[in-house]
Amino acid sequence: MNKNILIVLGGAVLVAVLVAMLVQVTLGGKKEEAALQEAKVEVLVASKDLAIGREIKDGDTRWQEWPKSSVFPGAVLRQDEQSPIEALEGRLGRDVAEGEPVMKSAMLGQVKGNMVAATLEPGQRAVAIEVSASSMVGGFIGPGDFVDVILTYKESVRTDDDNPEITKMIALNLSKMATETILQNVKVLAVDQTAERPEEDTIKVGKTVTLAVGAQDAERLFLASELGELTLALRAVGDDQPFEKQWPTVSDARLTNMGDEVYAEYEKIKKEAGINRNIVRIYSGEQVTAIPAR
Repeated sequence: MNKNILIVLGGAVLVAVLVAMLVQVTLGGKKEEAALQEAKVEVLVASKDLAIGREIKDGDTRWQEWPKSSVFPGAVLRQDEQSPIEALEGRLGRDVAEGEPVMKSAMLGQVKGNMVAATLEPGQRAVAIEVSASSMVGGFIGPGDFVDVILTYKESVRTDDDNPEITKMIALNLSKMATETILQNVKVLAVDQTAERPEEDTIKVGKTVTLAVGAQDAERLFLASELGELTLALRAVGDDQPFEKQWPTVSDARLTNMGDEVYAEYEKIKKEAGINRNIVRIYSGEQVTAIPAR
């Protein structure tokens, strides 16, 4: 066979082999690239700008496709048909911009800083009051509980009326002390410097309890702490209904019935004995002499 023909045929075979290899490499690379593009997952992102302290609600987050090869640690990935609100709930410990992945590390409890300030609703104030074992239900009150605040204070009622019946009426209703509920359904934010719920089997008696109240109630709470002793009454889980007071203010004289019984017996004796009801009191220094008027 002609030598030139062999050279041409050999060259043609070599070119064909090179073309085949080039096509295989090109098609194989496209297949691998297509395979990488198809490997995606759904990542939880913010549907809008979310501010620090916001409680995540339905509609605040959404799922967004994300290349599987670019998934980063801490990302919240969709599991089956999971909805966004099912994937992550709670209050944000930092700002999250629209389209930014919302990670578990962005939630309160994971973020370092002032957790108490972040848990306050708009318009609320955090107010700390001094407590003891008896005034905080033996230490069973913890962050997240709801309480009523009861004030016990000293009170006196005076009158310029000399009518002994009015004086007796005052004495039978109030001697020195009274107590009443001044705030209802108040959230406990922290006990001392702890804003997280302790272990169930741990009872901690704190020295201060921080409450979340409105601006006006914050003023009432500060004044009440100067007027007398504050006690916290723990509410049952789920009991968030305020009550309307249907009874007179509890006082030391009203707490017991002895004074009423003695006075009723006294009135009975006077009636039976025909004693005049009018009384004249003679004051001599610290001594007081009561004389029935005729």
